[in-house]
Amino acid sequence: MERRLRVVAGGRSVTITGVERGEWDRLSDPCPDCGGREFAHVGTAGARYGVRNGGVVRRADIWDAERPLFTRCRACGAVLYTHPAFVLRFDPRADGIVGLER
Repeated sequence: MERRLRVVAGGRSVTITGVERGEWDRLSDPCPDCGGREFAHVGTAGARYGVRNGGVVRRADIWDAERPLFTRCRACGAVLYTHPAFVLRFDPRADGIVGLER
């Protein structure tokens, strides 16, 4: 399934597309195209931080703060998941995103 979002900023309108494969749900599932089990994956995580005894600490009791942004099968190159916001920040073909180029 494709998810399309229209972004309007500075008088310009751009449509960005996300991909969500119905037959693939998580990194523990094999690639539906080739059965591969290795993925190039980019995600984001949030947490609660504070200062204790002069040092920054991350609270470990905050759950569900991680979100996937992009997943591609390393064996066949099939894109299994792309959040539309990913294309606003990254170009998966660009240098510096190791393992995502195809």
